[in-house]
Amino acid sequence: MSTQYPIGQDTSQKRQLINSLRARIGKERLETVGTLDELKKAFDHLKLSDDMSVSDSKYDCTTQVSMPEPQIRPKHEKPDPDELWIGLWGEIPRWKKGSTVNYTAYKHGYLAPSHAYYAAYRLYQAAEEWNRLNIGVKFRYVSKLEDAAFVLAYGGDGGSTMGKGFFPNSKDLNTLFVYQRAFQAGIVNNMTNVFLHELGHILGLRHEFADLEGGAIQWGSRNPDSVMSYNFPPQIQPSDEKDTRSFYDSTEQRIGGYQVLNITPDN
Repeated sequence: MSTQYPIGQDTSQKRQLINSLRARIGKERLETVGTLDELKKAFDHLKLSDDMSVSDSKYDCTTQVSMPEPQIRPKHEKPDPDELWIGLWGEIPRWKKGSTVNYTAYKHGYLAPSHAYYAAYRLYQAAEEWNRLNIGVKFRYVSKLEDAAFVLAYGGDGGSTMGKGFFPNSKDLNTLFVYQRAFQAGIVNNMTNVFLHELGHILGLRHEFADLEGGAIQWGSRNPDSVMSYNFPPQIQPSDEKDTRSFYDSTEQRIGGYQVLNITPDN
């Protein structure tokens, strides 16, 4: 069996963290968009522009930007960027198989109040698409911040960046950011696809070109259209489903020399 990674802090410590944040930035700033029923009703009442046609766009994600400099590939090795990639500089973090990763979404901080509900519902749609694949880990929307392993927040003007996720870890509370560009015409109607890509990171998957970034292990079959590529809009491919499921089914303690860390989400 693979190594069991220590779980995150207990609920009381998470509550202390949230209470500290409320004291520093105000209770209102940490309000969520409410229950799932409230979110669905708010989304149904949104009035969106009819002119939402998709324009050619290169997907830009900064989940991996803080990593060390890419390792140099030996000259005799040819890049093969069309598989799923896993691993994070000597370790392979993933959620413990059978886990449910709870998430919620902040209500405030967006340029327009409707944006919070729109983004939260698009994240919900993306999470449900991953859930339907039965890969071994589920996402579940919750209304209370205290019950969430991660929260969706607006990141402001991130330039060309649309979203920024994270990799599995034992933090009390992680943040998935959506940026201003994701709300632009030609992109906003594909926000669900943006979140499909970011949720891939949250499941432990790296970019399709992670071999060039370094610190990654190839996993699975070739597919240049993988949801983890920079093709826009990102879409889950049958190979993504198969390879992600096999990644979570694997009971190896080490993969490609990297230690596998099975992490229990701090819901």
